[in-house]
Order: sequence, then structure tokens, then C-alpha cells
Amino acid sequence: MKVSERFLNALKGKEVDRVPVVPKIWVDFSAKVTGTSLIDIIQYPLTALKVIAQAGKKLEVDAVRQFHFAPRNIIEENGEVFEINKSGERIGKIDMAGGLATHLFDSKDYNISDPFTMAYCHNWISPEPVINSIEDVKAIAVPDSNVFNQLGWAKRQKAVIDEFGNNLHFIGNCDSATIAFYIAFRGMNNAMMDLVMQPGLVHAVLEKGTQIAINKGKYWLDMGINVLRLNDSAGNMSLISPQHWKEFVFPYIKTICTELHKYNKNAIIYCHICGNVLPIIDLLVEAGLDNIAPLDPLGGFTVKQAREKAGDSVSLMGGVNTLTLLNGTPKEVMNEAFECMAGAGSKGGFILGSGCVVPPNTAKENINALIEASKKFKRNN
Repeated sequence: MKVSERFLNALKGKEVDRVPVVPKIWVDFSAKVTGTSLIDIIQYPLTALKVIAQAGKKLEVDAVRQFHFAPRNIIEENGEVFEINKSGERIGKIDMAGGLATHLFDSKDYNISDPFTMAYCHNWISPEPVINSIEDVKAIAVPDSNVFNQLGWAKRQKAVIDEFGNNLHFIGNCDSATIAFYIAFRGMNNAMMDLVMQPGLVHAVLEKGTQIAINKGKYWLDMGINVLRLNDSAGNMSLISPQHWKEFVFPYIKTICTELHKYNKNAIIYCHICGNVLPIIDLLVEAGLDNIAPLDPLGGFTVKQAREKAGDSVSLMGGVNTLTLLNGTPKEVMNEAFECMAGAGSKGGFILGSGCVVPPNTAKENINALIEASKKFKRNN
């Protein structure tokens, strides 16, 4: 069975030859696997796309997520990396040990009215909130397909698909309309307070985020990328309440799912929410998501519990503890993978993966153990 057929069948709850394996690998881990320089990833958007595909092919996983990076001009000084503007002035320090975002020195360099900035909104972190009022929200640019084409997204993505498409399925990133999107403009502490003190501001920003996510989703669907990812690393019950999630996130994810399913009946949508999502699994299903991921065991629940609550109407993806991948032996990874696959049950579909992003220092052998567990689990069942 081809990898794309295996992955798509599992997402739809159809028969597969074995459980697909799709850990969340990002550019930092991929750089170590492939021997690619992080400096090159920061400067060259095509390298950022290709490195994940190269790592995915080398590790023999079934699908990879794609993240489009903004091209940034940099300078290295005393072991640190800074982004510079067209005049050669340093505008911020790049977090080389974390998310590779530029921590800007001046919030004025984060221009929310610029569609190019908004297309790459997580590539920069402002020292101060860049949104403070409804008037500010009105200034948020909503990039569309014309902007994405000007940025070269389709051209670069096609190059990667042409090179690696026989070995991998690709997942398009839609990003927006979540708590993580809101935090990008207000900061974590302000964002949490705003849920109580400024709910109108939160809703206004997420409405803009919804428009951006729909535009990105339609763009990838038009390219033939039919598995789409929303991201919300902050919208879990480890941080906010189920009531807040239902009020602030649910309606926007539901709108995105409705619009994209209407646009293309073959669209398959999931939202990456690490941490504890067990109390809102019924809402995730009701929102119209086709898959629930990444089933982070650090959130205090198991794949089996998620399946019991979700039922068989949606597929599940993830489940393996990232700390086990980082610190465990291949045997320990395999044992945990067996438990996840057994817990997912025989109906509804399951994709074996990591509970969140694979830590950059994870041994390749532990990713190989996921593949081996998948093969052995199929033979034993």
C-alpha cells in the first residue's frame, strides 16, 4: 500500500495494511537528522520545507507537516544570531535554541497591517503587545492567494512535492483562529487575562484569524493538499477551562471546518492541541474536525480514553510521549506505541505519532521504533 493511501485510509477509518506513523517532526529535529544548518533554514524558505521532507523520507514515516518560513537576512555575532533589516540594522535576536523566531527589539517592527507579516506571523515575537484595541484589530491584514503566490509558496511547495511525493503525504498548515494565534499579538499573560477582562478583543482577533485560516486552507486544497492542520499549542485544559475553549475557540474552528468542507468535500482537517483535551473531545468532534491530535499523554489521558469519548466517528493521531521519545529506549518506545495502537481500537482509524513535536535531540532509533512497532502490531492482530 502506498504511503498516501495508507495515511488517507487511516484518517477516514478505512482498511490499511498497517498503522501509519506520523510523528510531528519540525525543522530543528529534521536538521539534525539530515545534517542541515539551522542558519540555512532561517535564510532559505525552500530549505525549511525540504529539510522536513528529507528527514521524513530518511526515517520512512508516512506523512510530514509543512511550515513556510519567512526569508530573513541575518548576521552572526559572538555566537548569537540576529535578524537585520534592509539597512543592515539589527532588529531582533533569533531564538536558536527554541522556535527560531526573531525576538524583536522594537514592537514597531511587527507590522500587523502588512499581509506579508501576517502570512508569517509566528516568525517574529514583539516585546510589547501589538494589538491593544478593536481599532488595532481592524488594521490586521488578511493575506490571500495572491499574497501567498507572491511569497512563492506554491512554487516551493510544488518543488518539494515533486521531489518527495512518492514517499510522503504532505500536510498543509492553516495555523490561525486559535488561542496560540491570539497570544502572538498580546503575549501569554495578557491573553489569559483578556479571556476574562476583554472578551470582545479576543473574539475580534479570532475572527480575523478565521479568515486567514480559511484562505490558507483553500490555497492548499487548490494545490491538491487535502489534509490540513490548525494549530493551538495553548488552547488546552492544562491552561484554559473547557468553558473558555467553547466560548473562544469552538465557534471559529467550526466555521473553518464548515467553510473548507464546503469548498472541498475531500478536505480532512485536524487541530494540533497538545496538553489535556479530554474534557473537550466531544466539542472537537462537534466542531467538524475529522481527526483529533496529538493525544498528548503529558496532558494526563490515554489514547484509549480519547477513543472511548470520541467514539468511532473521527480518527485519532499521536499518543506517544515525547519524553519517552527523548529519554527512552527503542523497546520502551515500542511498548508505548503498542499500548497506543491497542487503545485506539479497531474502528475509526488511527495514526501513530508523537504527543507533541519530537524533541530535537531524539535518537533516530526511537523514531525507527515507531515504524517497527506499527509493522509488528499489524502482524500480531
